[in-house]
Amino acid sequence: MTKANINKPENKKEDRSERRLLGVALALVPMIAFLSAPCMSKAYAASKPIIIGVPTSLYTSFGKEGLKAAKIAVEEINANGGVLVGKEKRPIKIVVSDTRGGEPGTSVKDALTAYEKLITKEKPHAIVVGAFRSEVLIASMDLVAQYKVPQLGTIAQVPKFQVQFKTNPAKYKYLFRVTTDALVPASYISNTLDKLKADFGLNKIHFIYQDALWAKAFAGVIKKHCAATGWAEIGFEPYAADADDFSAALSNAKQGGAQVIAMVWDVPRGARVFAKQYAAMRVPAVLIGFIPPIASPTAVKTVGPEVEYTLSVEFPAGASLPLKKLPKTVAFLNKFKKKYGTLPEAAAMNSSAYDAVYILAEAIEKAGSLDPDQLVAALEKTDYKGVSGRIRFNENHIAVFGEHDPNETGVSVVFQWQKNKAGSLQRVPVYPEFLSEGKILLPPWMK
Repeated sequence: MTKANINKPENKKEDRSERRLLGVALALVPMIAFLSAPCMSKAYAASKPIIIGVPTSLYTSFGKEGLKAAKIAVEEINANGGVLVGKEKRPIKIVVSDTRGGEPGTSVKDALTAYEKLITKEKPHAIVVGAFRSEVLIASMDLVAQYKVPQLGTIAQVPKFQVQFKTNPAKYKYLFRVTTDALVPASYISNTLDKLKADFGLNKIHFIYQDALWAKAFAGVIKKHCAATGWAEIGFEPYAADADDFSAALSNAKQGGAQVIAMVWDVPRGARVFAKQYAAMRVPAVLIGFIPPIASPTAVKTVGPEVEYTLSVEFPAGASLPLKKLPKTVAFLNKFKKKYGTLPEAAAMNSSAYDAVYILAEAIEKAGSLDPDQLVAALEKTDYKGVSGRIRFNENHIAVFGEHDPNETGVSVVFQWQKNKAGSLQRVPVYPEFLSEGKILLPPWMK
């Protein structure tokens, strides 16, 4: 009975139809798999990114451009397949929190609240760039230690970081400084002052500095150096971070016969005012130090031709000034200009932010894990040839900087605004010697 039914013509017709449908379905399987595979792969990758947090002050050029530099590194790494975590390649994703820590009037508490919100909400595997204001960095150290998030800070410069680190290295082991601290650029300025003294006989100096931890430390190192090397101090004047009139200090310098004004300042508004007042008053003293609007590659437009002869320190090398004798600075800044249309405005720390992402990626691959303790162990063994030289950390998790060889340490540079043969102002590296492209020139009104 069953056999007879199977052999009926209508049953054979149904059987052939079923086989045809099955064949079509089987033929579609590879096509469906082909079309869906990229989407599935992208969805899978997107669901497992390595999260890098950037809690910083976007009000400042340091914060904005540090973030831009970090994004360049992230894009390059992702374009090459991401970071190998164990046996899996994973992309990097940046999450940002504007702490407003660089804005006059923003309290440390408010900046810290934004910092913690990023950590608790976004749950980053690591942090780069970090606090702008040194006071915020110091306050955030306990926060970072509490949540055990490896942090590669690239802005805040205060030496108090390592002082606090030493009090409990096991607790603060998650914190690293990839960039310089205030002692490094201060040392570069001090040694440039030695050249001014030796070459031109200058020996009278007036200090004006921002009343902030990093700036006070910066100016303090130079002050101590000058006292030990025979400089006469005309004045040592701090100003609040929201100051917008420096005429009194400039008058004091002028009346006291200062031959050098050492200025340390990073708040954009106050720095612009100072630069304009200095230029308008024509104080017969050469200006040296770190004042972002004057150090910026756009200074000729934003401040004016009066920037000629001013000396500035860029820390570390490659932050905004391409150096012929340090090719990696040229390569990085070409990438920055190609992507964003201009060189970085801030003559500090951008190269550190770029390097920090690569240092972190390298540590992740060495650790084979995103476990914070394993990451810390890998970061402590960092030996990376970056934009600003060779980056290694000392026992206090501070990147080692020197003034002699970028193959051994990170380096910075001092430059002077000078006219080229065509009469245009340009930034000329003058110290240290192995990076120099010209000699220091004294303003003609001082001769």
